[in-house]
Amino acid sequence: MWTLVRILGGLAVFIFGMTLMSEGFQTLAGGRFQRVLESLTSNRWLGAAVGTGATVVIQSSSVTTTMLVGFVNAGLMTFTASVAVMMGAGIGTTITAQIVAFDIGNWAFLLIIIGFSLYFLSSGRKYKFIGEGLLGLGLIFLGLFLMKEAVAPLKDMPWFKSLLDAAVHNPFLGILIGIVLTGIVQSSSATTGMMVAMAMSGVLPGGMEGLRVAVPFVLGANIGTTVTALLASIGTSRPAKRTAVANLLYKTIGVIIFIPILPLFYRFITWAFGGASLARQIAMSHTFFSLAIAMIGLPLVNPFIKLVKFVVRGEEPPTHRDSLAVDPHTLHSPWGALLAANKEAAYMCRLSSEMIGQSLDLLKKMNRAAKHDLLQKERIVDNIAESVTVYLSKLSRETLDDSESMRLVALMHAVNDIERAADHAENIMYLAESKAENRLEFPDTAWEELNRISSEVKKMFNGIVEAFEEEDPEKAEQYQYLEHGVDEMASQYRNNNIVRLNNGLCDPQTGVVFIDVLTNLERIGDLANNVGYAIRGELSNL
Repeated sequence: MWTLVRILGGLAVFIFGMTLMSEGFQTLAGGRFQRVLESLTSNRWLGAAVGTGATVVIQSSSVTTTMLVGFVNAGLMTFTASVAVMMGAGIGTTITAQIVAFDIGNWAFLLIIIGFSLYFLSSGRKYKFIGEGLLGLGLIFLGLFLMKEAVAPLKDMPWFKSLLDAAVHNPFLGILIGIVLTGIVQSSSATTGMMVAMAMSGVLPGGMEGLRVAVPFVLGANIGTTVTALLASIGTSRPAKRTAVANLLYKTIGVIIFIPILPLFYRFITWAFGGASLARQIAMSHTFFSLAIAMIGLPLVNPFIKLVKFVVRGEEPPTHRDSLAVDPHTLHSPWGALLAANKEAAYMCRLSSEMIGQSLDLLKKMNRAAKHDLLQKERIVDNIAESVTVYLSKLSRETLDDSESMRLVALMHAVNDIERAADHAENIMYLAESKAENRLEFPDTAWEELNRISSEVKKMFNGIVEAFEEEDPEKAEQYQYLEHGVDEMASQYRNNNIVRLNNGLCDPQTGVVFIDVLTNLERIGDLANNVGYAIRGELSNL
């Protein structure tokens, strides 16, 4: 009983360390590698290299693949381009196994001390993120140490010896366990780390028999880790679903290819790394497996894409291209430049609308994949807002007539308001996270009020989006009329919330979250109204 508790405790520390390290180094990198991913060409080898590099930085192929699903869903990358990046991500994630294969002992505590000091005592943001990453790395090694100590007694347990014996003679058992366990913890690095810990503690038999147990487990972990991207693809566009399914098919086909040649693979690893520890041989097996299937898959990208499209059938919608970035010559044609800027602003509007809907769904049920997708869209909106603002500032220096000047100013206002609406959607997401973490529950009457006002806000914002895309001032005016009703509902529901608080029908913390959600929804309605004025060209109202 306590052996299982200690194993799970060590695994929890390991996974928490992985999360900290990933978040720290990802934040430290900022949007740099994301912008590289967004600007990928159709060169499959370059795409694989970038996917490898990005995953080495953030130490999680699941995060990279989930980002790809978000990019494809947002239209910033084609499904075709995402496949090569996804193949590269599989290589990048093997670095984690190579790191944990080092038995650094007490150095783990030194990393924790340094990381803790930087994170909690440093005033600079850069050093805080470095500290977070180092603290996470230290916890990874600590979790590995705890698992290594916890699994040691297993080698003397008869049932475990029988399981190992069965795994040696039946690789499918190891693959199945790897799939299930990784699907649960959603981290192939964690399950591979567990195998490394068993190798270090002497639980696994030495030599080739140890590889016969560990390698199928690692192969199964590669399939199990695709669960994260599959969850992230729920409710997304068809190309985004194809990206997630491609990840599953790629890993599954790779495992199927390797199963018949496993005896040869074991001999190759023991021949090439016979002098290394079993832990290092397991890490090298993971790396060589990922490299091999990438070398097989990259030349066959086109047939593989056809297979995925056969599995996930349907027409692929046209993908979004940032015309501002690829065609700077439009600056000298005010009409074309304004048209391009309007297209980008309309695209921002559509993303912000999706974020609003997602944030409200998260209030009802918090979901990590949906949260990540929303944050990804928020970064995209910010990036586009910045590029459009710079673009329009450059355009303002060109020779424009009065109508073009008014349209330019209206667009700059609209872009700012759309970005702020996305920020309010992000605020609601954080409120939803706080609600979930503190286990707060709104009373039924509060839910009814939130459903009514959110329905009205979404109706208004979606209508403004359509008006923006169609450049239809009359439609914009039609949906602007809803703003007054949103303000009245917000005012009435604030009063109702005070009555509930006075009558003890909800606690103060729940009431504060409710009011904050109302305020953000009301502000989204105000901003949608402003965008409506921009569509109608009535600058005096902005």
